Amino acid sequence: MVTTDGERLNQIQKALRANDWDALVLFHTDNILMATGMFPGSTHVVAIVTGDGKVLVITPWWREHFVRDESWADDILTYDWCKGFNGVEPVSAVANLLKKCKSGLGLEKIGYDAKMHHYNPTKIPSEFFTYEQIKQQLPEIFEVANDATEVINQLKSIKTAHEIEKIRLAHEVAKAGVKAFYQNAVAGIKESDLAAEVNYAVLKMVGHQGIRYSYCDPPQITSGPERTFMADTLSNHATERILRQGDPVMLEFGVHADGFWADITRNLIVGGPGEDYVRMHGAILNAQKEAIDSYLPNQSTGEELCRTAWETMRREGFAEGITHFLGHGLGFAYHEDRPILGPGEKIAIKPGHVTSLEPGLYLRKNGIALGGIRVEDNVLWGKERGQAEILSSFYRGLDSKEW
Repeated sequence: MVTTDGERLNQIQKALRANDWDALVLFHTDNILMATGMFPGSTHVVAIVTGDGKVLVITPWWREHFVRDESWADDILTYDWCKGFNGVEPVSAVANLLKKCKSGLGLEKIGYDAKMHHYNPTKIPSEFFTYEQIKQQLPEIFEVANDATEVINQLKSIKTAHEIEKIRLAHEVAKAGVKAFYQNAVAGIKESDLAAEVNYAVLKMVGHQGIRYSYCDPPQITSGPERTFMADTLSNHATERILRQGDPVMLEFGVHADGFWADITRNLIVGGPGEDYVRMHGAILNAQKEAIDSYLPNQSTGEELCRTAWETMRREGFAEGITHFLGHGLGFAYHEDRPILGPGEKIAIKPGHVTSLEPGLYLRKNGIALGGIRVEDNVLWGKERGQAEILSSFYRGLDSKEW
């Protein structure tokens, strides 16, 4: 059993009182992680947090000892799905245990994660769709079953001290993947082989500082002017293309350690950068810096920080290369739904928010693709003007000399 995140449970209890709910019933991986400290590791797992702070986990029988070791759950309820040929069907089994919790704990009014935010580049979480059958039964089980998605997402957007330390570990994992990228991105290697080296480095981080699970969303490797020019889209899977001397190469990848995520982009030029790439890269780093320097806690909106970054790149002569916003929330997921650093975002950035900062430029020169460069770091926004801890404060240059 891990140490309970009292700060997080207190916040959940406050939200329950504010909404007159007896409990939160949580189905999705990132929400279970927030409430229990545990990456679920299976489908058909449910977490319940009651108004008095009691935490329960419903899980298939084979996960019981993992839940006991990896969560702060007060009670674990199991069912015998896939045990021999006993005919246990998981949806009905979970529903029956929810009924047991209702009667045993006196739960009448609950909030639950009715919707799931999904904006990840390559991984479609089809396993989550199985929960829809259980969710449809909640109004029959409880007197009141309200959509708590907005409340839950707001809770997750401000990280606790415990969660921030976990996110720092995810960046240790990301650093290993970035190192593999710089060491292996040489002329003659295939994009897919380079992606495999990055993935391998991430998986080998299991055991580092107690990490139980590490995962790498399929690394997006794009190389050459035309492919990196299009690298601000969401489906840049690694191909059989072979890196050549002079190629720009971009790594975009998300990794997690025990369910907590980092989202990183790095670039290099095979053989070293020329003047155009150096200027682009410099403007991007300046855009990051200016956005951080302009930050006023509880005042600066995502729109304002994005505008500052864009204005910096425009001032340096790169107005035509700007094609996307500045950043997004992350930590419990590769992409969280808030805060967004982009046009129309009026929500103030607050201490405890963790976001990406990913200014990018994608250019043509004389009608021919020059390529794209994006530097994506992740930052923890602080309590003072201009205060943001760069969680990914490892090498971000355009060659491999530092490694």
